[in-house]
Amino acid sequence: MALFLAWLLTLGVSAAHAESYYVEAGNFPTREAAATQAASARKAGADVRVVKRFQLNSGFEFVLVLDGLTSADVAETAAATIERATGQHAVVFSTGGAPVVDAAPEQAKTAAQWVARVSEAVGGETGGADALARAPVVHFVFERTLRMGDKEVTLQQDYWRDGTNRRLDIKTLGNGTDSTAVTTAGSAWIKTGSTVTPRDIGVLVGTIDAFSPEAMLTIALGAADLLRTPEVDRFMLLEGGDAGLRLGTGGDESNVGLAWIDVDPATGLLEGARFVTSGGPIEWDLRAWKQVAPGVMIPTDVRVRRADGRHEILKVKVLDVVQKAPEGLFAAPA
Repeated sequence: MALFLAWLLTLGVSAAHAESYYVEAGNFPTREAAATQAASARKAGADVRVVKRFQLNSGFEFVLVLDGLTSADVAETAAATIERATGQHAVVFSTGGAPVVDAAPEQAKTAAQWVARVSEAVGGETGGADALARAPVVHFVFERTLRMGDKEVTLQQDYWRDGTNRRLDIKTLGNGTDSTAVTTAGSAWIKTGSTVTPRDIGVLVGTIDAFSPEAMLTIALGAADLLRTPEVDRFMLLEGGDAGLRLGTGGDESNVGLAWIDVDPATGLLEGARFVTSGGPIEWDLRAWKQVAPGVMIPTDVRVRRADGRHEILKVKVLDVVQKAPEGLFAAPA
């Protein structure tokens, strides 16, 4: 399966430079569902772990991971064991195992140290998207400038999440009709102008969450996870970063995965990144970082360039973690 964040649980360069393997299984909507299957796999002898990731444009999911396997045969045997125990399809991945050039071991070590520093700077394993997932209420306001048809427009989007409740207000700033979308445990509706239209709850939740901070700022809030992907294990210092520090594989930038990151040496924060998807590369410029909650660092000025020539600018106005939403925020119109 195509994975936006293919997890690797061993970070750093192996002292022996040996190729290793890991197995992923399942695609679970909740941690509880994954934990149930993990228990079955462990009972069968496969010491799997439950890993949470954020998939671009689809939200959180949970998978079973068994890493540190020393050969393809061992990995295939483990995959078969997991499949029999859980009924879930298991896939074997190789970490690549590219040896570090002996003439420059210090360079590889320095790249690994920078990766660790970036991960810590953006909140580490428990920060970022995971920290927001633990928040009781999330409020996110941003302006998004993009091309629609033959003109460039700016929209303001105001997102609220409170448990199962969602609200999204879109102000078109003169480029169309403003709208409000709300979902609760028992209802969902969209108001456009003075017209209120009922909607399917599940469908509308997905539509609203496409504008959540985790979805719009995936490259930042999911950075700690992204820096665990197999290609990062092969990062080295490169030339070309605006900040003077670019880390990447130095190989074919058309390969799916993280090609490079630009790092601010003073803060350890990301200033740029290139990720290649099956639909082509996406590049980000990330500026004006600030901490909005414990473990949650975000860029407030984001520029996105896509393979088809589309450009977007995101200006974050508000990202707050609060204890309670305003009264009546999710109430249906009278």
